[in-house]
Amino acid sequence: MKSILNHQYSLRATSALVSLLLLSSCVLVSCSDDDDDVLQQETNFLSYSIKGYDAKAKIDNETKSIVIQLPADVSDGTQLTPEFTVSDGAIASINRVEQHSGANTMDFSNMVLYTVSDPTYTVKSRWHVTVTNNDYTAQYGMGNFLTEWWSNDGQGSFYFPQQGSGEFSNRNCGPACATMVMKWYNPSFTGTVEDARNYARSSWVDGGVDWYPRDIYNYLWDNGATNIYWWNFWGASYEGFVWTIIDKLRLGDLCVVCLNNADITEQQALSKGYHTNRYYPGGSGHFLVIKGYRIVNDEIWFQVHDPWSTGDTYPDGKLLGEDRFYLAYDVAYCIDWNYWTIVIPPAGQWDSY
Repeated sequence: MKSILNHQYSLRATSALVSLLLLSSCVLVSCSDDDDDVLQQETNFLSYSIKGYDAKAKIDNETKSIVIQLPADVSDGTQLTPEFTVSDGAIASINRVEQHSGANTMDFSNMVLYTVSDPTYTVKSRWHVTVTNNDYTAQYGMGNFLTEWWSNDGQGSFYFPQQGSGEFSNRNCGPACATMVMKWYNPSFTGTVEDARNYARSSWVDGGVDWYPRDIYNYLWDNGATNIYWWNFWGASYEGFVWTIIDKLRLGDLCVVCLNNADITEQQALSKGYHTNRYYPGGSGHFLVIKGYRIVNDEIWFQVHDPWSTGDTYPDGKLLGEDRFYLAYDVAYCIDWNYWTIVIPPAGQWDSY
């Protein structure tokens, strides 16, 4: 009797074990299928547009980026409505808030970051969306919507770095700016930064190595730029300085300023190739050539030639100091270093002032 009972118990235990194994197998297989479905979820934008505009989006699945360039006369990016589709089964969200195509307006003044994921956020990818009205300000780090611009480019490049200009190269910002201005003023000018330094090995003002605005003025005048003049910003407001410089630029003039460049905002993302803000550490008294301006997202930027060279270049090979963009109000603040600005009209033009 005991043997029979033991046998029955053994059979029942074996049957239970088999059932448990079969159930576990089903559960494991079921979970595996679900996981595979999630892992195979694609997280892409399939289309993206701005309601009311025909501009075609450039969608890059490798870099997870989208760029749309609207017409130049679209001056405000703060009230635009995106329309889009994403991969089957995926959702688009911003800060974990699900976004719906055509449902609301958004601010595209700067880049917008989306997440495209499965509904549980298990599989996801980050997407950068740039909507702009031009082909460079976003790339330069200035913002997306350009409303006004001006550049006095002359006849080709006239940028000269101060480095490599002899014994005082690290202090030759004045001679470098003087040389740039002369090349712009007279395209056939062949003088070098070292030539300018040799013109005044010591300043006419105090006999020191560093040049003053007076030294640049004398050099330009003696090389034939006799229509140049001074502008004194003593007592001017920052706004007054900015708009006076803009007025001079609109006349076709260049402006040379002497300032404390330590107070120019420093660029913290040099690896991104931005064309904005100071690209070197520290600073002190320094000359810049202002040649243009941009208004982007209602922010004013001065386009400058900064003669300081680190040897680093933009992707197109230009040195970082050439056609740099500094916030206009940064420059206005820094002008407290020296209130005298040299204004250089084009050759043969006499400004009324």
